[in-house]
Amino acid sequence: MTQRSSLTQELRSHGIVARLSLEHKLPLIIGALLLVVIVALSVAAYVQARDTALRVASERLSSVTAQVRDLLQQQAAGLRAANAPIGEDVIAFAKTRDARLRERALAALRYTGPQPQQVIASELRDVSGVVLLSTSRDTFKLPQLPAGEIRTRRAPTDSAVLGKFRLLRDSIIYPIAVPVPGTQDTYVVHWRRMSGSRSSREQTTRLIGSDATLFVGNADGSLWGDLERPVRGPPVALSAEPGLQTYTRGDDKQRHLAAAATVPGTLWAVVTDFPRQNVMAPVEGFVQRMAVIATLVLLLVLVVAWMVSRRITGPLRQLTQAADGIAAGDYSQRVRIARSDELGRLGRAFGIMATEVQQSRVDLEKKVDERTRDLNATMTQLHDAQDALVRKEKLAMLGQLSSGVGHELRNPLGVMTNAVYYLKTVLASQPQNIHEYLDILQQQITLSEKIVSDLLDFARSKPPQRKSTSVAEVTQAQIGRLGPTNGVQIDTGLPNDLPRVLVDPVQLGQIVQNLLSNAMQAVGASGSIRIRADSSGDRVTYEMQDSGPGIPHENLDKVFEPLFTTKARGIGLGLAVSRTLARANNGELTASSTPGEGAKFRLTLQVAPAGIG
Repeated sequence: MTQRSSLTQELRSHGIVARLSLEHKLPLIIGALLLVVIVALSVAAYVQARDTALRVASERLSSVTAQVRDLLQQQAAGLRAANAPIGEDVIAFAKTRDARLRERALAALRYTGPQPQQVIASELRDVSGVVLLSTSRDTFKLPQLPAGEIRTRRAPTDSAVLGKFRLLRDSIIYPIAVPVPGTQDTYVVHWRRMSGSRSSREQTTRLIGSDATLFVGNADGSLWGDLERPVRGPPVALSAEPGLQTYTRGDDKQRHLAAAATVPGTLWAVVTDFPRQNVMAPVEGFVQRMAVIATLVLLLVLVVAWMVSRRITGPLRQLTQAADGIAAGDYSQRVRIARSDELGRLGRAFGIMATEVQQSRVDLEKKVDERTRDLNATMTQLHDAQDALVRKEKLAMLGQLSSGVGHELRNPLGVMTNAVYYLKTVLASQPQNIHEYLDILQQQITLSEKIVSDLLDFARSKPPQRKSTSVAEVTQAQIGRLGPTNGVQIDTGLPNDLPRVLVDPVQLGQIVQNLLSNAMQAVGASGSIRIRADSSGDRVTYEMQDSGPGIPHENLDKVFEPLFTTKARGIGLGLAVSRTLARANNGELTASSTPGEGAKFRLTLQVAPAGIG
């Protein structure tokens, strides 16, 4: 029984998995291992596919951005060459500022190069920004053109300088400034629109991809356009060579990949943008397909593993059932496994073993019957010997009681003899000491009476006369019998609604008196005794706890044994008698203690049924 209990506790300590049958455990283990492999491979595949997709997107964006940058650089070179020629009349007017040359200079100022429809106005300006001549007939005012913008971008081989993009109403324009030969800081400025429209933007989109967005703007990020209209620029860092960058666009809150580069020889920059979600869409689709395939494979493997485990555990189940039957005494159990592998050989060996065990049991039962007949012949002798042993033990107990009574009564009687002798001697001369020695005589006589009472109660116990009794009244009565407590505090916190108990009131008083006497001796001259009681169901629990030194743990089981005592006086029958009386009244008396914190005695009694007096 002990081995089976320890085995059960061991199985519980291993958890639920340990208690599963092999039929379910094997598929779970295989499925868990396969799931780990699938997850590891899926994560590795996802990381590899993600890195590949990002690398391809980076190469694509960088390539497209570089191509657009080169196209803009070539376009800038062509614009510089197309806008470089300046008419002689314009040069003459710039040098002389002669009003008679104004009309001819204004006619020569008009742009006649490629794509004249893109030029919205041509101007002759000085370094302070004053417009000397202008072909514009519109009422709008063209932006200012700082001299520093043209001076800092001039190159020795360039005859024209392309300025930054500017916003004019709903159009993006930019200046092409050509210095006038023979003058100081006088320029011909041709204002051009950004050559783009919806069709050109759509054509560029088809070129770079339907999901990509092309931004062209100033290198300082002050203005951006998409070849059709002004747009909010991307928050990217610009450099000479395009590199992959990631950012969140404010309008759609999505992550975007971008490549940005400045256009050499200009104040322009180009950015190619691509949504990261579009790049990762094929990767996510791949992962989803992998998840579906992995789930199907996992289910298939679980089914196969379950079938294999059933084929293995089926014979094992037969062996287990047969073994349980044999353990229960049914030797007719046999295992039939029609297989030629190890399980089949194990089943045949088990059948042979069961047959041998059954035969051994038959032989053993025959021998037991023979030995039983011989044993019955000696049982009478054993009973006789046991009766003799009991009688000897009773005699030994009687001898111990006699020794204890003789030893314990000799001391108080000797004290009384000496006290009486002293009284006879000094009665006439010192009458004031008579009461003191009379008290000594009374204490010793009371002690002698208690010893004799304990012996009589232990030797002969009367059947209890049980009736409805108040625990509080019995407790107060026994406290009153104690007399002076010599400084010991007795706290009786008994509730007023405590049910009455079904007990012999005299025997209950004797139990309480013994507990009080032991507690008074334990606490000494100063201490406290706490008495509490409560009810639960049909039982009343009565507790008495003292503040004494407590009972050692090794003595807790011995304090209720007859003749066991650790006191200098007494024969150790009080608690033994109290427990006997408690059990006779359908109750129980127990003890608990923590060394140094006192001892607690707990008495449980039956609640008196209604109607019993």
